[in-house]
Amino acid sequence: MAIRLPGSRHVGPVVLLRSLGSGLAAAALLAGCPENGNGGPDVCRDGPGVAAVRLADTLLPGSLIEMSGTGFLAECGVLRAVFRGTLDGRPVEVEVDADVESATLARYEVDVDLQAGFAADRGRFVGDVGLRQRAADGTVRESSLPVQFELAVVATPRVGSVSPAAVTLNAIVLLTGDGFLEGFEGTSEVVLDGTFRPDGGGASRAVTAVRLPTTLVEPHDRTRAGFAYSPRIAGIAPGVFEGSLVVENRHATGAVESSAPLAVTLTVGRSLITGLSPANPSLGSIVTLLGAGFIGGASDQTLTVRLDGTATPHGGSATTVTDLELVPRFVDGGHAEYVVVPVATGGELAAEDFGFAWGTFRGTATPVLRYGAELVEGLGMPLEIALGPTKQVVHIVFQAAFSDTIRLFGLRAVEAEVRAQVLDKFRRTYEGIHVEARETEPEDYYPGGYAVLEIGGPDPNGRGLFGYDNTPGKDVGNLRLHDRVGGTNAEVQEDGYPGFGGVFVESFLCWSSHPPAGQTCPDGVSDPEFDRLFDPVRNREVVAGEYPGGPDPARTAEIAAAVRALGNVIGDTAAHEFGHSLGLANPYGPAYLVHHEPPGEGCLMDAGSYRPFGERAELPGFSPATWCRDDRPYLETILPVR
Repeated sequence: MAIRLPGSRHVGPVVLLRSLGSGLAAAALLAGCPENGNGGPDVCRDGPGVAAVRLADTLLPGSLIEMSGTGFLAECGVLRAVFRGTLDGRPVEVEVDADVESATLARYEVDVDLQAGFAADRGRFVGDVGLRQRAADGTVRESSLPVQFELAVVATPRVGSVSPAAVTLNAIVLLTGDGFLEGFEGTSEVVLDGTFRPDGGGASRAVTAVRLPTTLVEPHDRTRAGFAYSPRIAGIAPGVFEGSLVVENRHATGAVESSAPLAVTLTVGRSLITGLSPANPSLGSIVTLLGAGFIGGASDQTLTVRLDGTATPHGGSATTVTDLELVPRFVDGGHAEYVVVPVATGGELAAEDFGFAWGTFRGTATPVLRYGAELVEGLGMPLEIALGPTKQVVHIVFQAAFSDTIRLFGLRAVEAEVRAQVLDKFRRTYEGIHVEARETEPEDYYPGGYAVLEIGGPDPNGRGLFGYDNTPGKDVGNLRLHDRVGGTNAEVQEDGYPGFGGVFVESFLCWSSHPPAGQTCPDGVSDPEFDRLFDPVRNREVVAGEYPGGPDPARTAEIAAAVRALGNVIGDTAAHEFGHSLGLANPYGPAYLVHHEPPGEGCLMDAGSYRPFGERAELPGFSPATWCRDDRPYLETILPVR
């Protein structure tokens, strides 16, 4: 039985060694090839198609070989990697289990026991590498590409040069040479010995056997590796390191190989901040500080940023800022992340560190580094921050139940088009208001800086509601940027509902004169226009190829009308429920008054019973619902566009 590497991604490969031209060993029973459920072509017919093979020039125990292509389908049979060619002129064929990551990616990790696979532990292989698959009926399908590589037990590292000569803390130092390790092969470490002379004439420090990990610059390319110039070498002060560098390979097999020592001189500069991105963040933003010489990521290392200058709130007067300290999160030597944390003060939101939501800072930014007992200031550099105005980011989540529910409308095949119409309607409703709707989860805002609105299927409250804002109370001033309209909230119980929030698309079928059996619906809400639009697609579900470029123009028009109407109704309802989370309606009225009283013509924030289907769907003869009374002035006050 072959020995496996610690942490190997696949277990117990069966290794077959064959001379070229010999028959294959009997295999275990493999799965057959499924046919298309509609009687279409056999998806297994073509077998695996290998389009690219990525591997190092020298394969070692633990080396990873990656194959990409098409048709890597486990349901069509077990896929196995095949090496077929010559090893130092001797014909060989090696077949091993492959790890199939997806229909387009497969990997094989070279076994520690090279003798078990190649009957040799060194030599030059010339031939093909690919994938072989055998179906239950004995059909063998195979695809491969030509490759050449050296097979070896160990790699001896060689370092030819080190660059750049001038670095900052945690900057990447590039090693050029050969024989560097990656992944499960083992580790390559630099070992530094020498002397560090700090700037300013302080006492020199001895650097003795400091070990730092290296990483290949490009996967499988053993000729270039890098390591971060760590504070562990000589602290965090600027200065000059002179000494020797050795690369030590520690193989997974236990073997150790070292390079010849190389004399190096590295000049370490001061840390500095060169800018930030984005340049005009808003509350809740994750701001990336750009620069050099950043530290962190360990309990004995901290980075803070001192701001000195003037801060000017929008429409206000400038004030002097001295020793304002920001605490970012270390990413790497040139990047750190800072969150513009919102806090509520006096009924308004403001940035915790600046005291306003909208304004500017102009001055200098100085990185301050602490490493153990050592404290060093970097260079003070000019910095301008244009903060705000407040933007409400909302992540619109289409739940799995949404996909199931639009099948009831006959529109599952055009789900993408319905979603696009939902987002379009929502965004048009908030046009001119600083609300940004996203279908993907924000990565540039922290979780406390954006809201979530869920669009699902049935009403989990069991009331046939079109939607429900279950956020905790009327948020006048939008002091909670992180509201979640969805899920369940135990705080929302006063109106008698269990507290499940979101938009409930299945309830829209209550507008039909023939809703699905068992559907919970309020009395008297059906609308003949609903059946006119949706009966053609409910009675004959849309299938692939019918829209948008289908062969029947009349059918295409039916589908387009249904997609537009359903997307508008969902987007309208989402905009209404989200308006509640922003503090509407009647933001300056009693806390319990959340709809317009009395209702008005075409008002988005009227109670649902006053809002007809045609208005929500934007049918001919109806104007889109809009903001009424003090809705829009209020929204423009709390979420102004720059």
